[in-house]
Amino acid sequence: MSKVVAIGGGNYHNDEIFSIFERIVEMSGKKNPSVIFLPTAGFDDINGDEPIADAFRRLGCNFDILFLTDKKLSIEDIRNTIFSADIIYAGGGNLKFLMDTLKETGANDILREAAKNDIVLSGFSSGAMCWFDSGYDDCGENHEFMFVDCLGLFPYCYCPHFISDYWRSFENAVTQCKVSGLGVEDGAALIFDGENFETICGNDGGEVFYFDKDKNFEKINITEKAHEFLK
Repeated sequence: MSKVVAIGGGNYHNDEIFSIFERIVEMSGKKNPSVIFLPTAGFDDINGDEPIADAFRRLGCNFDILFLTDKKLSIEDIRNTIFSADIIYAGGGNLKFLMDTLKETGANDILREAAKNDIVLSGFSSGAMCWFDSGYDDCGENHEFMFVDCLGLFPYCYCPHFISDYWRSFENAVTQCKVSGLGVEDGAALIFDGENFETICGNDGGEVFYFDKDKNFEKINITEKAHEFLK
């Protein structure tokens, strides 16, 4: 299984989560890794995403963007681009649109294949949820929350931005899930290093909570002890 860094949220502009980017780059094992950015969840609108490119370039990375909404791309183009990367970074936005686009283009299967290779899979908000069994996002009609099936690399339902009351509706909604849940606050990230889970936080802190399906979705703070609960 590849390495995954799933960021719950935070501020790009004041370097709040820059230390998490440092960890992503470190996990690649390369001095100047190649990063492919997927802005798909944002409908491939990269306006405002400049701090992402800036952060990776400051860390010595080669940075490029894959626009999956480009109808001229063949599945071979998509596969070659993804497998040219040392790091994949998926941006935030609409989780349903992201997953629908991955399925329509065949990128979903390519990313599952990439997970079996030495590529760091990472992302923010929707770009963090997509690696898990499902995600909890306000991408429904009139911004209603809904559960969205994702790539299924890990058997958990992921909720980002869990620090806000708005997103903490997950605490009740998770009881509808078929799998255990994860509530990840802004500033925090859940990391799978290829063998074990751990958590990391940026400059302003951040915690991670586990909702155990086998214990009636009991809420447990697993910050600094994720490896004890997640397999």
